[in-house]
Amino acid sequence: MKNIFLGITGASGAVYAIRLLEELNKRDFNVSLTVTDDGLININLELSASYSSSEDFVNDFGFTNVTLYHYRDFAAPVSSGSNTADLCLVAPASMGCVGRIASGISSNLVERCADVVLKENKKLLLLVREAPYNSIHLRNMLYLSEIGVTIMPASPAFYYNPSNIDDMINFIVGKIFDIMGIEHNLFKRWT
Repeated sequence: MKNIFLGITGASGAVYAIRLLEELNKRDFNVSLTVTDDGLININLELSASYSSSEDFVNDFGFTNVTLYHYRDFAAPVSSGSNTADLCLVAPASMGCVGRIASGISSNLVERCADVVLKENKKLLLLVREAPYNSIHLRNMLYLSEIGVTIMPASPAFYYNPSNIDDMINFIVGKIFDIMGIEHNLFKRWT
């Protein structure tokens, strides 16, 4: 069983994280989840929901393979290199979060887990969601890419003629699964 850390930050695109959780829940993965306060705000905005806590959100979806950690819990097992995840995903990753990761600053558990997987030479994938990017954003992403971080913009393709928003979300989640080496049929491949 693979151990995955998923951090949800305050960038728009919480729907990608939710689909990731739904798909990982169907597979043999342990998911450590942290949702920042701004991440919960976007979950509520994007789902037209009113979750008062991350626990409410996780319980409502019935994710059975998720262990939830408060975003200020620096004592969580995943904050240590001796118990780090095999893969760290930040989806969506705000540009503030990207900047702090690039600078080695850990102001919350999402950034600490990213720091830990980097120091342990494990995989870090940032699903970035901003438009347009300024030069600071681009420099931070370039630097992270140069040290081995996968930078993935939440940019769905249209060559397969998506028919709805779910198709576009599935395309991005499918691309993340491709990078993770997880088999799926979330979108129709180029033929």
